[in-house]
Amino acid sequence: MIRTKKIEQFLKLHGWQNAISEKITSDASNRKYSRLFKEKNTMILMDSNPIKNESIQNFMYFTNELRSHNFSAPKIYGSDVSNGFLLLEDLGKNNFTSMLRTQPELENTIYREAINQLVEIHNKKIPRFTLAYDIKILIKEVLLFSDWYLSTLQIPQKSKKILDILTPLLIKALKQKPTLVLRDYHAENLIWLPKRTNNKRVGLLDYQDALAGHPAYDLASLLKDARRDVSLKLRDELTDYFLKKTKFDKALFLRDYSILSAQRNLKIIGIFTRLSIRDNKPSYLNLIPRVWQNLQDDLLHPDLAELSDFIKLNVPEPTVSTLKKIKSV
Repeated sequence: MIRTKKIEQFLKLHGWQNAISEKITSDASNRKYSRLFKEKNTMILMDSNPIKNESIQNFMYFTNELRSHNFSAPKIYGSDVSNGFLLLEDLGKNNFTSMLRTQPELENTIYREAINQLVEIHNKKIPRFTLAYDIKILIKEVLLFSDWYLSTLQIPQKSKKILDILTPLLIKALKQKPTLVLRDYHAENLIWLPKRTNNKRVGLLDYQDALAGHPAYDLASLLKDARRDVSLKLRDELTDYFLKKTKFDKALFLRDYSILSAQRNLKIIGIFTRLSIRDNKPSYLNLIPRVWQNLQDDLLHPDLAELSDFIKLNVPEPTVSTLKKIKSV
């Protein structure tokens, strides 16, 4: 009730009191979003409760940095840092996922545009206060897999062996010159804005956790999406398109891409398991089989043969019965 009152005061301060409010489905975080309607205008309210460690300062920082380079991050019209409120430009409802349900013929076009933008982001100087996506963070994320997925299934602790295999591979990948990595660069966080030009044709929604890391990471987020399927044919075409635009050494890049994608998919399986058990969001378990399949694709790379063998011997596939066991916890 107190927070509702604070929101009312914030909206009144910016002239949006008495606006019609429509809740927007949010992702895994504790942030809440609403679309506000007033006359013929719309705005987005972000409610990021600082008590739940959801500070808006990173979001504001990276928004301003991205907008300074003419990327379509939403304009900030009002802020209350202490209470965690933002009043944001409404980029619309046409995220890639929802749009492609009705216009699948546009998939190649909009994904290429997303890659064009990714290349442009990588070509910009990393914002000054961006933290490094270093080996400590990468390892911490991998441990989510063993701490939640394996532990829940009562598999004997295998975290040391996983790290023994993955750490040298991750260290190899980290030799690549870093770029800004948005970390959640996938279809539900990208808005198609066809009336805009150049960098502005793809709207960005989720980047507050950005770090300075390997340029392959966001490409893996985009093409090996946990929430929608991208065909192997289109993945290969778009990866080649990215490589032609960036001129990376293909063999080295594909090695790093496979390593980082495997790390990411292990992390996501752990996070989705945690969301089910700790946060009472069992619907995320339904996404794990797709993430598992993405992981299997990563493990085809010869440099990941040892990890592939380890997973085949030690890790239960997320079958219906496996996921049912997790859900019952």
